Amino acid sequence: MKGSAGAIDSCYWQADRETREVSPALSGDIKVDVAIIGGGFTGLSAAYHLKADEPGLNVAVLEAETAGFGASGRNAGFVMTLFGASVFQMKALHGKGRLREAHQYMVSAISTLEAMIAEHAIDCDYERTGFLKVATAPAYISRIQDEIELFQSLGIGGFEWLDRGSLAERVRSPIFLGASWEPGCGLLNPAKWLDGLRHLACSNGVRLFEGTRVTEVRRENGRFRLTSDHGTASAEKLVFATNAYTHLIPGMRSKQLPAFTYIVVTEPLSEDQRTAIGWAGREGVEDGRNFMHYYRLTRDGRILAGGGPGFIPFAGRMDNDARPKAWSHLERFIGETFPPLRNIPIAHRWGGAFSVTLNSTPQIGTLHGGGAVYSIGCTGHGVAMTHMNGRIIRDLILERRTKLTDLWFVNRRSLPIPPEPFRAIGAKSVMAAMAFDDWWCNRRNTQRG
Repeated sequence: MKGSAGAIDSCYWQADRETREVSPALSGDIKVDVAIIGGGFTGLSAAYHLKADEPGLNVAVLEAETAGFGASGRNAGFVMTLFGASVFQMKALHGKGRLREAHQYMVSAISTLEAMIAEHAIDCDYERTGFLKVATAPAYISRIQDEIELFQSLGIGGFEWLDRGSLAERVRSPIFLGASWEPGCGLLNPAKWLDGLRHLACSNGVRLFEGTRVTEVRRENGRFRLTSDHGTASAEKLVFATNAYTHLIPGMRSKQLPAFTYIVVTEPLSEDQRTAIGWAGREGVEDGRNFMHYYRLTRDGRILAGGGPGFIPFAGRMDNDARPKAWSHLERFIGETFPPLRNIPIAHRWGGAFSVTLNSTPQIGTLHGGGAVYSIGCTGHGVAMTHMNGRIIRDLILERRTKLTDLWFVNRRSLPIPPEPFRAIGAKSVMAAMAFDDWWCNRRNTQRG
């Protein structure tokens, strides 16, 4: 593989990002009403909504690196309605009624995100392109069609099956056998969206401290004391908006685990290459595998491809942003999916962690008698979800009971993730079963071919 890649340093979104001044680190002692640990989508959204509703609140965001350093600045920018790991898993775990409610929550998340972008004129390259979930083997055709039928049985519209010919009119690949078409989804530039949230929060009076790693959280005299290398923050209320990094916080280790995904971005496609594959509608695309691949076009005409075999590190180690084996897989995958693009040069490679709970269901809840709130488990589908989660956090911090706080996944009790080595054994077992199922489906497809 040509070139080198050092995780976030090679992220396309960061290379495309306008240079901005980094906020200073916390120095000395401060006293605030609400302290938020984590400067990603969730933390900045919560901070903005708190200040927008209660301008008198003193709100501070403490970010260990720079705002958006984690998944918020490294994801693929898919604005989609999927809640949790998969539709059928959510149905099996929580029932049809809760699946319907979760889907409605995500539809609302997209509409309110679009409203925020329009109201505040946020330049984040947002496009309502729609979303295609493509089948690459007959078994996946059946699964995707079953998903559409399930949604229809719940009175949920907005999904349409496209056969092979209809799909080819949108995007051409010899391995695409059909797809679910969902026009209500979109794409954006996650780093620009993050910068938009950062500007909204800070312009409303939120104090952002970057380069401020919280090393200790203690409860003293009814307040939270947060210690960093060069300062402390005393807060009446506390928000853990750390998602995939939450297990690093003392007392939070059993709530979630990090899983890593990897992405490559090509050089810009030529006019002939674009003509060969179609894709005039610029739809977001994901395949139906358990270890799905996702791909899209960037604003300047590159292909972003990610996913494939996942990786869950032992003991939650976070030094796995670079994985050459995963990048090589994605480079081959682009050529297999779009033969005219075989051996196309790759310009960017990176990886990063997302948050997974024991049952792959997002969770928002309170701790310490309601004095602290946490949000975890977006399972890689947090672009639309997190800004809505910020509204739920706002209501919980302000001790309001609303339609948002009454949602079934808020303050829902869940089993803790077991300690090592049982955590690793369980994760490897689940991943092995998923990989075998993908192998079996693709093997049957090969045999029929």
